[in-house]
Amino acid sequence: MTNDIILDFETRSKCNLLERGTSNYALDSSTEILCMAMVYKDPAKDKEWLWYPHISKTLPRDMRMALEDADLVMAHNAAFDRDVYNIAVIDHDFPEVPFDKWFCTSAQARVNAMPASLDKLTQALDSEHKKDFKGAALIKLLSIPSKETGEFNEDPIALLDMGAYCLDDVRATKSAANALRPMTAQEHNDWLVNERINERGVKIDTELALNATKYADAEQREISGHLTSLTNGVATKHTQHQRVRGWVMDRVCPIAQEIMTKHVNGVVKYTMDASIRDRLLAKQSVGAIVLPDDVVEVIELVQSGSKSSVSKFKNMLLRADDEDSRVRGAFVYAGAPQTLRFAARGLQLHNFIRDCFSPEQTEDLKEQMREGYILEDDEGDLPVMATLSKLLRPALVPAEGNIFVVGDWSSVEARALPWLANSRGAEKKLDIFRAGKDVYIEAALAMGMTDSKEDRQIGKVSELSLGFGGGAGAFGSMAKNYGVVLPDHEVEKIVEAWRYKNRWAVNFWDALQTAAFAAMKAPGTEFEAGHAKYIYIDALMGGTLLCILPGDLIIQYPKAKLEVLEGPYGPKLTLTAMKANWTPAKGEKEWPRIGLWRGLLAENITQAFCARLLRNVLVDCPDVIAHVHDEVIMEVPTGRAEESKNLLEELMNTVPSWAIGMPLDAEPTLMTRYGK
Repeated sequence: MTNDIILDFETRSKCNLLERGTSNYALDSSTEILCMAMVYKDPAKDKEWLWYPHISKTLPRDMRMALEDADLVMAHNAAFDRDVYNIAVIDHDFPEVPFDKWFCTSAQARVNAMPASLDKLTQALDSEHKKDFKGAALIKLLSIPSKETGEFNEDPIALLDMGAYCLDDVRATKSAANALRPMTAQEHNDWLVNERINERGVKIDTELALNATKYADAEQREISGHLTSLTNGVATKHTQHQRVRGWVMDRVCPIAQEIMTKHVNGVVKYTMDASIRDRLLAKQSVGAIVLPDDVVEVIELVQSGSKSSVSKFKNMLLRADDEDSRVRGAFVYAGAPQTLRFAARGLQLHNFIRDCFSPEQTEDLKEQMREGYILEDDEGDLPVMATLSKLLRPALVPAEGNIFVVGDWSSVEARALPWLANSRGAEKKLDIFRAGKDVYIEAALAMGMTDSKEDRQIGKVSELSLGFGGGAGAFGSMAKNYGVVLPDHEVEKIVEAWRYKNRWAVNFWDALQTAAFAAMKAPGTEFEAGHAKYIYIDALMGGTLLCILPGDLIIQYPKAKLEVLEGPYGPKLTLTAMKANWTPAKGEKEWPRIGLWRGLLAENITQAFCARLLRNVLVDCPDVIAHVHDEVIMEVPTGRAEESKNLLEELMNTVPSWAIGMPLDAEPTLMTRYGK
């Protein structure tokens, strides 16, 4: 075992950690360390430490030596402890820890497809040491100032209890870290690369964000007034979904009521969620149903009020550094279980809509807001909330004298799936990309359509929705994003035609499922499907199915097992695994499970492989301040714009040695504001 240390801090501050983020919290002058606990990761070493700065201002000699000698310094959600550790270096003369020595056990949990939070992780692993839930009460008592006086509780007995809780946390972290598969050197380095990106941060146009929140608040009040008037006071806010649903149900035809009906475990439920609202409005637009005018207006008001641009602008302002207006810590390495894709937090950049205003339009709108005008687009008919959502991306700006260099792969998942399939039919699909043809037009032509704009949209929806085993439902969900509305019988024909013309994909889905099942039945033996390999390790976390992909990429399915489940056509042997993002129902110990059907296996490996391609670029690309799905955003001095653009283009279009034959296509652009 290496000489690794696990540590944990407990702190107090007048800064709201959840609202302002780790970086601002650590920089706040009111933030203080209450205690620190430390243990060796090696199970054979039972040495434990607990340090209180109010008892000993400087670190005891043996703790200092242990930190100086450590190969890795580990913590759960290490970005927080690393920032707090920097306080300890300044205030308490702690030895500095090189950036590359930090290690996050929450990231380790995520690459194992296990829950990221320590409490859920130790529950899922059924660890010997579990996170103590009394910590929440202690944090409320000691770490947050009194609302009445603004002062902190100084209870010495409670502080001792806090130390004991802190020590329990490092014991729980140690137990979990030793039960998980260790991160590979590559995985650890990928996490470090993302942490450096997080530390650079992305700059916010604070004037734009501030004025946008003011307009959004005014618009929300106006929406509430319209709803109150239209419904005669039944619903007064767009968030009152039950009231809105009941009001709408009483006024629509049986067909519309059926659209609003869901069957959940044999129970009939009615809903007005976003997807149902979209379907109602789409059916109305093509004459499939007739909705009263006031019902249409109410649904549209709820749609407008539900846009999340309001909270996103507020988050920008809360999380922006007071000195340089940069938001830090916005990206989570391996935040998506089973695929190791990045997730977003705080700023939620991944959820910004792509449709946005140009820099010139944004400047015009900023001027309108300064002068108090009502926001409107060039035609003067875009609602305020829609306008604000189109300002989210342009609210991200480079520092003065800098410019953004933005690169995005073209149709990378549509290229990755056939490359992973590694078959003659899949090669024909790849040849379309290699020839520089429009894959969406080719898809439409292959299904007997034309190269018209309308048919290209159908081809696009087909390519985006049907590659992972999806049927009519998947097509319909994707179609609404592209304005494609078709009768159900036409959708069924398209699904059949796409599968017939892409038989390689259907065969690959089947091959993946066959290989995964075979691996479960023969533990320790590898089974291949295209470029994927499956192997079941029964000694890892209650039995874990691993999928090994090119680029030394590992994705995992913990607690996997074959079980006979009741299906629509009777009992069926099904492969299932623990679902990290779900939580057991109250009083239940068994973790929720998910069925690993052929389409999901194909989707997982495709997204995981594309995420590996992105990380491969990030490792070698300097000046990255953000990444969004398959997009890389650099911030560089304007004088280096062309040089950096050429570098990013080369990095994104260079096929790694482990992906030979994969056609890549990226054409980076320069942006004075983030856009599309």
